[in-house]
Amino acid sequence: MLDKLFEYRHDSKLILELIENTKFGTLASNIFAPTIVSIALYNLVPLYYLILFYIFHISIFISRLLVAKRFKHILTQQHNSTIKCLKIYTLLISLSAISFSVIFFYASKSGAGELELFFILSIIVALSAGSLATMGSVYVVFASFMLSNILPLVIVLIIHGGQIFYFSAIVLVFYLFINLTHGFRLFKYHKKAIDLEKKFSTIYHNSSDGIAILKGDKILECNDTFVRMFEKNQNRHNLINQPLTSIISKTDSDQLLLQNLQKAQNQYVSFEWLYKDKEPLYIEIRMSPIQLRDKLVTHAIFRDINQRKQAELEIIRLNETLEERVAIEVEKNRIKDKQLLQQTKLAQMGEMISMIAHQWRQPLSAISSVAISVNLKAQMDKLDKQTTIDATNKIAQYTKHLSETIDDFRNFFRQNKEKHYTSYTELINSVLRIVETSIINKDIEIIQELNSTVTFKTYINEVKQVLLNLIKNAEDVLLEREIENPKIFIESYEHTLIIRDNAGGIPEDIIDKIFDPYFSTKEEKTGTGLGLYMSKTIIEEHCGGKLTVYNDKDGAVFKIVL
Repeated sequence: MLDKLFEYRHDSKLILELIENTKFGTLASNIFAPTIVSIALYNLVPLYYLILFYIFHISIFISRLLVAKRFKHILTQQHNSTIKCLKIYTLLISLSAISFSVIFFYASKSGAGELELFFILSIIVALSAGSLATMGSVYVVFASFMLSNILPLVIVLIIHGGQIFYFSAIVLVFYLFINLTHGFRLFKYHKKAIDLEKKFSTIYHNSSDGIAILKGDKILECNDTFVRMFEKNQNRHNLINQPLTSIISKTDSDQLLLQNLQKAQNQYVSFEWLYKDKEPLYIEIRMSPIQLRDKLVTHAIFRDINQRKQAELEIIRLNETLEERVAIEVEKNRIKDKQLLQQTKLAQMGEMISMIAHQWRQPLSAISSVAISVNLKAQMDKLDKQTTIDATNKIAQYTKHLSETIDDFRNFFRQNKEKHYTSYTELINSVLRIVETSIINKDIEIIQELNSTVTFKTYINEVKQVLLNLIKNAEDVLLEREIENPKIFIESYEHTLIIRDNAGGIPEDIIDKIFDPYFSTKEEKTGTGLGLYMSKTIIEEHCGGKLTVYNDKDGAVFKIVL
């Protein structure tokens, strides 16, 4: 139980208070009190008792001073012998207290009068009363001294006997109980104050903000963060009572600090300050006047905002160049779209050449047949006027068809910068004049239900390219999957045009990707991945419409709304 009391964690500040009071307490209990007792009992107690009593207290006096010195060294070096020293110190003060009860006992046995005995009793009680001030910071020491002082004395009073001494013994027991209780309460309050001080000190010195207390421009107090903030390779205590100008230069920015410091003596101020040392440091400073120990001082908080300020400056710089950067990016995207559109057109032109061959094969074959027929009849002298007229008319008709085909293809790729009114029927007919023959020759049926009579203003040739791409995609997938009875359905109503097929649809895992650039389901040699991407770009960005895709029970459905 006693060991647990000594092992209880005593704060170093509380022990330092005990050490600081050691000199005064030791002088009172081991020099002054023994001297007074010895003088009072001179000629009443054998002299050798008094000499032994006095030598004993001189030894205790020296020992207490040596232990206190050792204590201070242990606390400074953070040594682990604190409990050992505490036990030795407690033993010394306990022996010192018991010695007064011993001399009281010998005095009573030697025939000292009640007056002398009550005088010694008063000195012992006075020592115990004063012990609260000198030893109260470490309760185990204080309690040991009180118990060693009062309990033996109570026993001696009872042994001595007499009504007055019995009464004194009872009073001392109550006095002991009250003093121990009061001492423990004061110790708890004292310890709590020390703990609060330590917590405050920890928060104060480990704060992320520099904190300083200023009187005028003089630094009365500051925390460690304040010292680190200004990169001063010195102890915090070296800045105390130094002027603030000792850590700053004489730039315009520093003049701003001093001007606001003057204002802060009467009002709250908050401002940003640029501290220029090795590297510029932006600091947010808040100052306000406060009352401290009946003195008006300035409480200043210094917050490092360098990262925030750098971010703000970067935002300002970005905002200044944002419009220019946006314009550059928009121009890059416009050039990119033009390049993609050109690639799409080149890819479509390759398909167009194939379509021209399909369109021209029949009329050229017919012209060749007419020419051979006229040639044979001329060689056989059977060429008459009517035959010649019929042959030339057929050649002219076929030639006209070839010329119209050339015009259709030329108009298809003509750049048009202005929007013109058109309808879905007109657009579909124009596209089918180019591709219908090629598609029909591949045994694909084209079913049209063009019910829309709405006209709208748009870029005609660009929309034609989209329709051509969608129809050709339907043709490719029907041929690739070798669908029986392949069909392409073209339907229109109001502002909506639908192109669908019966090829089974687009797989669900890629249907959301088909409008992405360079995504293609065709073979690497035949698919560029630009057709549907550019189709969506043309319809939605150039023409202000909407192009979507979904699957129905037969196949893929592309829906255009203009």
